[in-house]
Amino acid sequence: MKIVLDTNIWLDWLYFNDIKAKPLKTLHEKNIFEILIDEACMRELLTVLAYDRFLGLEADQTIIEKEVRKLCTLVETKTTEAPSFWCRDPDDVKFLDLSGQHNVNHLITKDLHLLKRKNRRSLENGHMRFSILSLDKFLNIFTHII
Repeated sequence: MKIVLDTNIWLDWLYFNDIKAKPLKTLHEKNIFEILIDEACMRELLTVLAYDRFLGLEADQTIIEKEVRKLCTLVETKTTEAPSFWCRDPDDVKFLDLSGQHNVNHLITKDLHLLKRKNRRSLENGHMRFSILSLDKFLNIFTHII
């Protein structure tokens, strides 16, 4: 199984050490899924970590970047003139493109723009082959494991 985590899920897991994100670590250690990331999504995470509310500590960015790269499979997502997916927030399209181009099973997010997408089709009239789930709904799939 392949998954993509949005920035807020990474922050909960690796920055805030949110207890709700702890099962992700357990499932990953059991090789239940493979996490994919590309450079665009990595850049967004590092940009967010530089915000004042995250103290902007370079050491935190470096540690978290190393951890993410260790936990993930880095893939290359092709950039196109026109995106394959629509989302109200253009910053979220990178997560949709990553998920769509690499046959991901689930995009895990807290982002309401993604969770409430009414247009569940790609812009190329194809159906999305991945689900967009909150962390809770994703973890519910694995209640027998965790």
